[in-house]
Amino acid sequence: MTATLDRFATDVLARCRWALAHNNGHPNRAWSTGQQLAVALVLRDRKHLAAMDCTITEAAQQVAAGMWSPPRDMNQWLAAIRTALAHD
Repeated sequence: MTATLDRFATDVLARCRWALAHNNGHPNRAWSTGQQLAVALVLRDRKHLAAMDCTITEAAQQVAAGMWSPPRDMNQWLAAIRTALAHD
């Protein structure tokens, strides 16, 4: 059973697809900081996070802080996006 993604997760999923198809799996630097961090977290892009001078924990905190209604469990939220991405 696949969880229903919230609006931001759906946007992040689309950006992950774009990053994989067009940018060697890296977020586009033209995107907002939150979008870049979320995509980097989903794709486990430590190189991009390092370039943004951000640890995984800091990135997750920043993404959650920028959300209107952040998930109770960020790891579960990221896993749901990864699952949807894997089923493409």
